[in-house]
Order: sequence, then C-alpha cells, then structure tokens
Amino acid sequence: MDADNIIQKIDELNRKVDNLIAVNKHSLNPPSKWIDKEETMRILKCSERTLQTLRDKGLLRYTRPLGGSKFFYLRKDVEDLFEKNFNGEI
Repeated sequence: MDADNIIQKIDELNRKVDNLIAVNKHSLNPPSKWIDKEETMRILKCSERTLQTLRDKGLLRYTRPLGGSKFFYLRKDVEDLFEKNFNGEI
C-alpha cells in the first residue's frame, strides 16, 4: 500500500467517524429534558406573546418552580409542537 492509498483510507475513515458523530450527537451529549422560554422561542421561532398564547390554550405543557417566575417546557413537547406546526397540522 502506497502513501496515496493510506491517505485515501484515512480520509474515508475520518468521513465515517464524522458521520457517526453527527448521527449520534444527542446520545453523546443528550439535551436537557426541560428548557427555558428563550430556548423554546428559538426552537418554535415565535415571540414571547405567542408562547404565552400556547400556554393559555393548553397547546404546550409547562412548569414553574414554586416561588419562581421562570417557565420551563419539556423539550419533547416543544419539538413535537414544532413538527405539527411545520407540517401545518395546527
């Protein structure tokens, strides 16, 4: 095997490793279960007022720690809502 073949094999291996990392990104660094309103608005591409409307209409579950003023949302619920909205189901 000459140097060009070795370099080609290394490049191929690097591409495969990059693909594996991209596919398994969440399992290597799992996202948090609860996200704050800023992250939620970023994912849904919506305003704070729209987010409040989603809460008020019961379209998005949330929690607020006792005595706290900050709302938190389940990442899965937010992603599911985005998918429904993106596909025109809402």
